[in-house]
Amino acid sequence: MRIAIVGPGAIGRLFAGVLVNGGHRPLFVCRREEQAQAFFRDGLGFVDLAGEEKRLRVEAVTGDVPADTDAVLFTVKSYDTASAAAKLPQGIPILSLQNGLGNGETLAKQLDPACLALGLTTHGATAEGDTNVHYKGAGLTVLGDWYPQNLGKNSPARIWAELLTSSGHPVTLTDDIRTEVWKKAMVNIGINPFTALYRKQNGELLDSPSLLRLMRLTVEEAERIAAGEGVVLTNSFARVLEVCRQTAANTSSMLQDVLAGRRTEIESLCGVIETFGRNQGTETPYNTAMLELVRAL
Repeated sequence: MRIAIVGPGAIGRLFAGVLVNGGHRPLFVCRREEQAQAFFRDGLGFVDLAGEEKRLRVEAVTGDVPADTDAVLFTVKSYDTASAAAKLPQGIPILSLQNGLGNGETLAKQLDPACLALGLTTHGATAEGDTNVHYKGAGLTVLGDWYPQNLGKNSPARIWAELLTSSGHPVTLTDDIRTEVWKKAMVNIGINPFTALYRKQNGELLDSPSLLRLMRLTVEEAERIAAGEGVVLTNSFARVLEVCRQTAANTSSMLQDVLAGRRTEIESLCGVIETFGRNQGTETPYNTAMLELVRAL
């Protein structure tokens, strides 16, 4: 199958490697012509968990997703969701594998919701340069349809699950992906701002009792706001600690963005919690502090 990957960052490159392993043809849709040319010239440099480096052949374009694409993996930063969605074709299975809250709602307004699946992954990867990726830590990948009643033969989540599983990447299907997205957001809220502010890899957060206390308080606050939105979550901080251990050597996407001088996704994490809290009449001092501190970097 010809599969377009919109957003050739760390996660996009990681899953491109998975798809190549399954015999598929990933096509990166790049914002910059020089990156597209680099993929054509150099291929995708993929360093696996064992430290073995492979050079994989991929395609790359700029502009809109080609009309002959069979499926789309959507991995852009949350602040680019609306503009990048305008480049997507209608009527093919699209999987959003993004950080943050609100991406599904944005995509469902611009695309056929029946073709939309959302996913989350705790696999850790670090982008290096324009064309390389280092797989740093194994985790879990969960997929579900935006319309959960779609979990039949034509379910986009099921189509993507078969694609990935047959390529050696097991996934779990859920009929409540919205709750799963909130669960992943709790993990991101508990890890990403702290790695960005203190320039630490995920596992290094576990070495500081003071940071762990702040992480716990921030996540517990976000859990309370989620409950006010009708999403009941438990044990979120335990999941944060588990992901820190599983991806100990990983550099979080937010820290990668800070080090590269790029805009971060803090608005779709702590910023959304602050907004929901304001609407609920509840202050969110820990998430607001993380929001402003990361903004100030």
